[in-house]
Amino acid sequence: MKTAVHLLDDFAMGGVTQALRLFDEPEFNQIIKSRIEPVPITARLAKRYDADMIVVHMPPSWQRLPWVVSLRARNPGARIVHVEHSYTAGFERHMVKNQTRFRAMMRTAFTFVDKIVCVSHAQRQWMEAASRTPSDKFCTINPWSGREDLLDLTHATNSEGRPLRFAAYGRFTEVKNFETLIEAAAILGSSKCSLLLGGSGPLQSRLEQAAARTDNVQLVGHVDDVRAFLKASDAVIVPSLYEAFGLVATEARLAGRPVLVADVDGLPEQVGDGGLVAECGTALEISSAIECFSKLSLENMARLARDSALTHRQDVIAGWMSLASGR
Repeated sequence: MKTAVHLLDDFAMGGVTQALRLFDEPEFNQIIKSRIEPVPITARLAKRYDADMIVVHMPPSWQRLPWVVSLRARNPGARIVHVEHSYTAGFERHMVKNQTRFRAMMRTAFTFVDKIVCVSHAQRQWMEAASRTPSDKFCTINPWSGREDLLDLTHATNSEGRPLRFAAYGRFTEVKNFETLIEAAAILGSSKCSLLLGGSGPLQSRLEQAAARTDNVQLVGHVDDVRAFLKASDAVIVPSLYEAFGLVATEARLAGRPVLVADVDGLPEQVGDGGLVAECGTALEISSAIECFSKLSLENMARLARDSALTHRQDVIAGWMSLASGR
């Protein structure tokens, strides 16, 4: 049986740690035994790992480059796979000051790995061009949600004249654009929509203050029961400034909830006819998008959203099984 070790430095990244549960599924246990090992953020020298495949779930950086070089040097017989969860065209646009330096770092780091897994097609297209790395080093495998229990929920139905109940959830950070979303809900008012906002994080105080200024936004804290949270909503909105894939949108589709997503990075790939893609950078753009969304058939979008997610699990497993077998 083959062995794999998954390397991670930030266990607070909920979507990443959740996606790693995929490797406990029975299909994998029959052919490859996986384990997770932490890597200190300050590490400069990689360990020797007793594994056939080493899967790196940490974004490359100039600071980490010596570790990447030593990982290759100290594990010459292992297949090294890098999974990019963070970097996207949107990330570069919002967070990178020196594009040339940033792209040179990616190009250098990628020379020391055998395969690069992108989590969306948009991310892969940008990353191939940005890093100038041969295309055969890349593959695309969406993240795994592990929330097939959501398929049992009754899909959303038309709201019959009442205001739409939107849900949004995630880490309370700038990238999620939740403060702007609250402003948009306030512009529309309770006659048009309501918003359930779940999560926690550094912007909690600011979001609480913003929500207190309107009567159609409710903050519900960390979402432990995703099923109950989505059951109380008609649709899910993801107004992120950048997002490699967006597992929240996947969970919404599994639950039979249509999605309204920002036109950034990998988010549009999840919509199809099961929702709406729109500009969501400002409060006015989000409020306009919600107005457009409200004119569409909620029930039809909900059904198509769920249909689009039915093969999610098998597609992700097939992608990783192919990669594990050396293809």
